[in-house]
Amino acid sequence: MHFPKLFALSLIPVALSCTFPRDEAPSNSTEFPKFTVGTDGPAEPATQGFFVNHFSLIVSNLTATRQFYGDVLGMRHIFTYDASKDYSIMYMGHAQGGRSGTGFQTGEELIRDKNNLGGLVEFVQLKTQKEKRKFNPTPSNTFSHIGLIVPDINAAQARFESMGVEIVKRVGELPSTDPNSPQAIIAKAFGIEEPDTEEAKDALAGVAALGFGEFIVIADPDGNLFEVQQFAGNAI
Repeated sequence: MHFPKLFALSLIPVALSCTFPRDEAPSNSTEFPKFTVGTDGPAEPATQGFFVNHFSLIVSNLTATRQFYGDVLGMRHIFTYDASKDYSIMYMGHAQGGRSGTGFQTGEELIRDKNNLGGLVEFVQLKTQKEKRKFNPTPSNTFSHIGLIVPDINAAQARFESMGVEIVKRVGELPSTDPNSPQAIIAKAFGIEEPDTEEAKDALAGVAALGFGEFIVIADPDGNLFEVQQFAGNAI
């Protein structure tokens, strides 16, 4: 059975059509998986105007990074700032003149609007770094993954394949509990260090109940993971 779409804030739809049963256990229940809808009131007035503008990744090669985030993901190059001969900062993001992709914006327009945009990525590179950067989801790392929404998940997967993108998980697959599987990195990126334990298997089963099988997981040139989800689908 599918959870019906929930409505809040004067019937603004929230896409929650997932695979949880209608008689989902209350949040204080010991039955799992369970789903709790947020009930927070309005944010503190002092936080009006607060929003997440960008996050930052340390990368090995700005050229390879720009190619991946631009050619594969469709992000626009906003600017590159060479702070020194060895240290550079680059900003990229999707044009936000229209979420449908029709709102083309020039680099100058994106720079003008930079502090009024969300979903930007800042990349920093130190050319003299001794080792290549590689995402490694250890207990000392708090970064998990980046979420990407696409109109058609199967078309996106076919495009990724044609471009030679590293696909860690395809549509229809579930995270592996085999610690020797290439997919073991997904469990670790979700904070599950030993995916073959019973506790880990229970956790991954709960993740699967969200519709995770409908997602794709891909990696950028430095191994950072993208969870790719279809805009309209049966997952959350």
